Amino acid sequence: MENKQIKKATLCWRCRHAVPSASTGCSWSRHFVPVEGWTAAKHRQKQSGSVYETYCVISCPLFQKGGRNSADSCKDDAGCIRIAEHILRGQMNRYRTALERYARTRSADDLAQFRSIECDLLTPYYTALTLHSIDLRQVCNGLRQKAGLPELEEMQ
Repeated sequence: MENKQIKKATLCWRCRHAVPSASTGCSWSRHFVPVEGWTAAKHRQKQSGSVYETYCVISCPLFQKGGRNSADSCKDDAGCIRIAEHILRGQMNRYRTALERYARTRSADDLAQFRSIECDLLTPYYTALTLHSIDLRQVCNGLRQKAGLPELEEMQ
């Protein structure tokens, strides 16, 4: 896919489901899994030398105009922090689970899974989500140490 700049904001930022709660959320906002039936342009985002894939959602069968719990609340810092916290919590829970499973099984599949999550966590995207206040490499190394694994090697 071509590396295009998306000029229009994704539909997600105006959707009630952008900030998951007990009554809201979708597969994208909860787990970064594309919503079945959406129309979205997949593109690569480049930031600080790293490239990650994301989507600009054009239409979605789950779209509901934003309400009190929507990403429209991201117009203030508290809303943005809630979104970032949700994303980081979910990814760190996946990481801990995969790392603990690998520490028990030492299987190649489990190793590949937790290394894949580490690669995601160490992108500029996650650094930006933490507002540069959390060193995710240090957090991952602490969890690796508890699981009896060596520290992360520098990634290039």
